[in-house]
Amino acid sequence: MNTVLDWLDSPAPERGIHYHRNGDWHLRTYAGIAEAARSTAAFLHANGVTRGVVSLLIEEPETFVPAFLGVMYAGATPSPIASPVTFGGHEAFTEHAAAVLGAAEPAAVLTDAALAPLAATACAKAGTGTPLVLPDPAELPAAGSLARRTADLALLQFTSGSSGTPKGVRVTGENLTANVRAIHGWLGVNSEDSCSSWLPLYHDMGLIGTFLGSVVAQIDLWLMSPVDFIRSPARWLDCHGRHGVTITTAPNFGYGYATSRVREEELAGTDFSAWRVAMSGAERVDARVVADFAAKLAPYGFDSRALAPCYGMAETTLAVTGVRPGTGARIVRTAGPLATGAPVTVTDTGVLGVDRPEDPARWIAGCGTPVPETAVDVVDEDGAPLPDGTFGEIRVRGTSVADGYQSPDPAASEPFGEDGLRTGDAGFLYDGELYVVGRIGDSLKVRGRKVHAEDVEAALVSLPGVPPGRCAVALGTRDARSGAVVVVEAPGEAWLEAVTGVLRSALDTTVDVTVVRARRGTIPRTSSGKPRRRLLWRQAAEGTLAGDVLHSTHPTHRPAPPKAPQPTATHLDGAAT
Repeated sequence: MNTVLDWLDSPAPERGIHYHRNGDWHLRTYAGIAEAARSTAAFLHANGVTRGVVSLLIEEPETFVPAFLGVMYAGATPSPIASPVTFGGHEAFTEHAAAVLGAAEPAAVLTDAALAPLAATACAKAGTGTPLVLPDPAELPAAGSLARRTADLALLQFTSGSSGTPKGVRVTGENLTANVRAIHGWLGVNSEDSCSSWLPLYHDMGLIGTFLGSVVAQIDLWLMSPVDFIRSPARWLDCHGRHGVTITTAPNFGYGYATSRVREEELAGTDFSAWRVAMSGAERVDARVVADFAAKLAPYGFDSRALAPCYGMAETTLAVTGVRPGTGARIVRTAGPLATGAPVTVTDTGVLGVDRPEDPARWIAGCGTPVPETAVDVVDEDGAPLPDGTFGEIRVRGTSVADGYQSPDPAASEPFGEDGLRTGDAGFLYDGELYVVGRIGDSLKVRGRKVHAEDVEAALVSLPGVPPGRCAVALGTRDARSGAVVVVEAPGEAWLEAVTGVLRSALDTTVDVTVVRARRGTIPRTSSGKPRRRLLWRQAAEGTLAGDVLHSTHPTHRPAPPKAPQPTATHLDGAAT
């Protein structure tokens, strides 16, 4: 069977990764990357690491890439850990990293000099010994005749953690190879393509969708860090408008951020006509955000048919469904309640990037059809398949579905059943295309209808004064009563009346509502930037959520006094990556 490392034996000449460093791009050829990977493997072997899990705590992409590939070349299983910049402070990060290490049970922890102190603290908390610190590239041992080895477990990738305890997804070599092959088939990747990415490499979308997808195809990859993107989203667009890059992927947030921050003068002289694939995943697609993005770039040659919403998760290695590039993505407007087992009423349709709905909360973008070697259906609460156009839980089957979780909890792998993976996501199939509504655990039944936190958030961020990425909604039940906690990271109170109006419309008087104004960085987030809604709900219930209560119909939801602000200069504005 072919593997994702076969290219290492004969790297494509003059192709490689363009790293963004010191305000400019620097090409490292695939031949150079392959040699660095072999040297990293030799370093691991010299330190007695020849098998097992190797947890990676490396932030810089130029260091991470050969380290990740070197672990695989050595015959071990890489397991990336989220960057410290996604956390509110070093203590929060080391607690998270220690929890991940506890679940991973690594044979070694590999880090670089910059993060060695934090890695040592996390290892001490987890009781996993002393981390291995990569030396300078010039000091790595020569690979010599070191042969490539293949581990049964290709990757241990940790889920975002939105439900609490980290769980490692066990991705086999067959899973990984099949999913990369499926992505290439879905997108029609060819030797003329190139790819850009600013997504973090510790997360499945950036790790597999752009990094491994590019190196296996041996196409050029233009790679930025998330911090680089936040500082200058024009650099990302320049990859496509000035360098002719053809493929990228980003969460909805990324397209909106680029629209609002890139100035017209920065677009002068650009040509986006070669940009044929603009995937959107990891979070719900807001049709208004995408329409604004397409409208801004249309005068410079951008074709909205490049837009390709997609759906995936770590448990399926990555990709599950996607809109085929060049066909145009559909959006639909739903009416009435969404109840498991009930038909979905579609009242209108439109085209993503062309139509700009005024009420985005009721519009859902299609996520396309299954990628090769994957099947998707929608099931009821008992797991029975539901017909097209019926609301329920999304289930996935196929070669890319991982080999369960690695977790101390023996019940963790329950979603992985003989009939397929029950994803915990709610949605429906419409004319054979998947529409994803939100997490089942992030919803409430209100007088027989199901209300999803993502729907409420979509309505709230359309209000003046409520910035995208600065609002989170948690739904739950306490003392036999349904409740909603809304946190808005924005100053003042001018937005409060509009927010409470939306909540009254979305919910009703049977639901207790608490609205909190908080500092930036208060909303707890996963490593991919998604709100940790269950943790947010628990913090509100326990009185440990920092902020000011501006509105509450539940007197026991009393957030704690604000804490001293933590460093958040590099926070990703809520980007899900």
